[in-house]
Amino acid sequence: MMRITKYVLGLDGANRFDSFYSVGAPAQGFVRYSAVDNRDNHVTDEEFDVEFFRSRWHCDPNPAEKGCMLSHVKMWRDFVASDADWALIAEDDILISPDAEAVVNAIITKYPQVQLVNLCDSFANDAGKLNPHVEYIRLSLLSPFVYGKYRMGKPYGSWPLVCTGLYLISRSGAELLLKQFESKVPGTVADDYKLYQQWGVDVRFVQPGLCGWEGSSVILESGKRHLDKVNSLQHGTGPLDRLRIALAPKKRITNAKNALEATFDEVKHRLGKAE
Repeated sequence: MMRITKYVLGLDGANRFDSFYSVGAPAQGFVRYSAVDNRDNHVTDEEFDVEFFRSRWHCDPNPAEKGCMLSHVKMWRDFVASDADWALIAEDDILISPDAEAVVNAIITKYPQVQLVNLCDSFANDAGKLNPHVEYIRLSLLSPFVYGKYRMGKPYGSWPLVCTGLYLISRSGAELLLKQFESKVPGTVADDYKLYQQWGVDVRFVQPGLCGWEGSSVILESGKRHLDKVNSLQHGTGPLDRLRIALAPKKRITNAKNALEATFDEVKHRLGKAE
């Protein structure tokens, strides 16, 4: 039987663990994991490769980005040092869905070869629902259903996959990631999935996502709370404006195009492998 370890990452003084556990059964079994608290920006260049970050993102990392990345690397190391086969990693500002356990078990049973699966949707207001009001990454239409309404596939198309609010990682996936840091220190954001793919990790994601949001996270460079940013995209100045936003015809069409783009990209990828 496959062993799964569960971590919930958070700052000890942020008081969000209670919110995480407030959902009851879906949060059971998650062990609190203290994040690297870099709010005072104490992390040095010997611990985080600022130059690599600048070359990749064309800006300096903020303190939260450094602390977040180092926290996830630390969790990967502890996971690999354990006897678990998989790790389910959450951040303390999520509200995990009752469907999460069933989806994770289905992935492990049906697709044991996967190495890193993003299970969250940072643009969604609620677990189990896509946000039609925002343009963002969509799954290829060829992506299979893994459980109920939830589908899983690789990130195709031009939109990046983002967020580390909830993800599943295999032992081999964590080992591949940690191999990159045997002779160097981390120097990117924790959700740099494109880079992880370049390192050979099999990255996939599930839609719709499996969590909602507590809402007070301020890792965003703008300083805005995460949930405030999502909600701000859905307010109008009048009845007609609010109706337009609610129906979101342009965004729905755009996201349908994103799904088609991802599908064509996957077809090209498959044909290229077949040649």
